Amino acid sequence: MIDIKAYQKEISAKTDATLEKVLPASDTYPGSIHTLMRYSTFAGGKRIRPCLLMATFDACGGRNNNEEKALLTAAAIEMLHTFSLIHDDLPCMDDDDFRRGKPTAHKAFNEALAVLGGDALCIAAFEILATTGRIDIIKDIASALGTNGMLGGQVVDIESEGKQVTREIVEYIHRKKTAALICVSIRAGAIIAGADPVAIEKLTQFGELIGLSFQVVDDILDEESTTEQLGKDAGSDRENGKATYPSVFGMNESKKYARDLIEKAWKEIEFLGERGEILNKLAEYIVTRIS
Repeated sequence: MIDIKAYQKEISAKTDATLEKVLPASDTYPGSIHTLMRYSTFAGGKRIRPCLLMATFDACGGRNNNEEKALLTAAAIEMLHTFSLIHDDLPCMDDDDFRRGKPTAHKAFNEALAVLGGDALCIAAFEILATTGRIDIIKDIASALGTNGMLGGQVVDIESEGKQVTREIVEYIHRKKTAALICVSIRAGAIIAGADPVAIEKLTQFGELIGLSFQVVDDILDEESTTEQLGKDAGSDRENGKATYPSVFGMNESKKYARDLIEKAWKEIEFLGERGEILNKLAEYIVTRIS
């Protein structure tokens, strides 16, 4: 039996060590932006995306083969995730004061530097990805971030505030804004490990399902948790009139849907057998946050 907390701790430590190497030092001129990049990146995230990437990499037989490329990709994806959080918290977006229990970047520094720091993390991430030589993965990640991915989801999220929305709109926002980057993390791990196309397709379906479940659970936690528990502003979705599952379908149906998604996801990776144990446990972790 694998201790999932120990595994997460191991991968988080490896990811942080890689990030420490690739991020500019705080005393490198201009120090203010490099300090902000490090402040936000090392603010205490759970490193879910790197854990999913490395768990997939291991499950597909990648251990001891191309692990450095996998870790560099995981670090780059974490930088891209951090960039998205910095921008998401800005006054022109969600205007949040706290993230991971600390003041958001624009509060700890200033708004202009937060915009530039987020941009810098995004650019630096692609510079790191370029060193891996995997054009296919770079294209995949770029697509997950673009207007058919995270940015598109963010646009529809903003445009839907305060409006009556359909299930299709809520699901579009969640699939693009959150699930896309989670899914591409899993795909990257499989591709670097040399998985065959059939396995990659099944893992893609797994990633889409757990990515959607992850955001449904986040919506639920925003309603049911405190700011202290979340480490970010609780209740902000409701205050901003966000299109969320609980606001549209109610809490009970949202909880059931989150669990149903995880159960469907597990079926997609049954072909991995015991090799999929870590991925199964990471999926379980996502939904048990509301148990």
